[in-house]
Amino acid sequence: MNNLTEVRDFILARRQATLAVCADDEPFTAMTSYVAEPGLAGLLIHLSDLAPHKRMLLANPKCSLLIAEADDGRAEVMSLARVTLQGIATKIEKHTDDYAQAKARFLARLPSSEIMFGLPDFDLFRITPTDGRFIGGFGRAFAFTADQLIQLSNP
Repeated sequence: MNNLTEVRDFILARRQATLAVCADDEPFTAMTSYVAEPGLAGLLIHLSDLAPHKRMLLANPKCSLLIAEADDGRAEVMSLARVTLQGIATKIEKHTDDYAQAKARFLARLPSSEIMFGLPDFDLFRITPTDGRFIGGFGRAFAFTADQLIQLSNP
């Protein structure tokens, strides 16, 4: 299996990530659900005004997502696979075709989120990856660009 194919499959198999943002030179992390868009050109997240990380993203759209293999109790936790994606978050404006398509894609993957779409303080964001790093265990690590991942997903 191509290394980037492994990364793509890893991202698509999961729906939870740690979102890292920064405000006033202070880092902040939060757990978030995500939905990958076709070709991994973007990952969608849905955030409330109550979430400090939403305000931080609006102020500084640079962010990072850490998507990790679930802890299975193995002796060496650092051998768990993970991918980090650096990216730029953009709020998707409501009442646009882009929003309607993104919402449909999000709900197809995470249907229990339907109730949150009825709340006015929630917004969809698209994180557009710029680059990333995959660690598949000891001695299996490599960096990649967003273009490499997109090219793999769009033959």
